Parts: sequence; structure tokens; C-alpha cells
Amino acid sequence: MADIIINNIGKVVVLILLASSGGYIAWRRLRKKRLARARAASMFGSRVLAAVEGLYPVTKYWRREVFDRFRDTVPEIESAAAEFRPFIPSGLRASFDAALKNYCEHCHKITWESCATFNIYPEKKFTEERGPKEIFRQNVNALLSFAKKYAEP
Repeated sequence: MADIIINNIGKVVVLILLASSGGYIAWRRLRKKRLARARAASMFGSRVLAAVEGLYPVTKYWRREVFDRFRDTVPEIESAAAEFRPFIPSGLRASFDAALKNYCEHCHKITWESCATFNIYPEKKFTEERGPKEIFRQNVNALLSFAKKYAEP
């Protein structure tokens, strides 16, 4: 057996080099994909935070003028999500789409009156009831969780 290897040492070396270079090529391809995903995640997170600046993190009180901005954030968030979506693994795209849908729907529904009413009658709140501000905070956190999850290459 050793005789066969010694007689064919050139072929053995070539096979080892081919096997290791194939592994290296696969590793490089995977590394490039991870880096691209990390860049896209970072960009997505930055765009979301820029769109909700002044609204998130949620403050105790929002001025009445702020409520017009919720609807204005939707196109920017949808654009950022559309660019980031191809980098989400296919098994998690449904949950990403659901997080985006929840955000957009809530931004179209939230009003100053709903927030004010929720804050005026605190004794009528149940522990499982979530106010409009809390829902907004959770929706933004859900979107940002995807950016955080894939930010590391």
C-alpha cells in the first residue's frame, strides 16, 4: 500500500490540492455571502432607525404633530425591507413579512386619540392589554431583531 502511494506521490499531492482548493473556494463563497448579509442587515437597521427617529425609542408623551409621521415612515420601511428581504433565509421570510405587515398596519391605525385615551384611564387597563405605544415599540423591535440577528458575518 505504501509502495502505491510513493509511486503515485504526484497524483496524491494533486488530489489533496484539488480537494483543499475546492473547500477553500466553497468557504470563500460562503464568507462573501455572510459579509453581504451583514452589510445588508446593518443598512436595514440604520434605515429603520433613521425612519423612526423621534418616534423610537418610545417616549412617555408624543406631541400631537408627531402622529402624522407614522404613516410617512411606512414607504421608507417598506423600501428598506424590500432591499433586505433577499438576504433573509427562506425559512424566516414569512416571519419577516409578518413583522413588516404588523408595523405598516399599526402605523396606518395609530392616532393621537388612541394613545391619549389609553393613557387617561390607566385603571381600566388589564395586564394583558397593550397600548398603541407598546405595540409600536414591539413592531419596531421585531424589525430590528432581523437586523441584529444577521449583523455579524
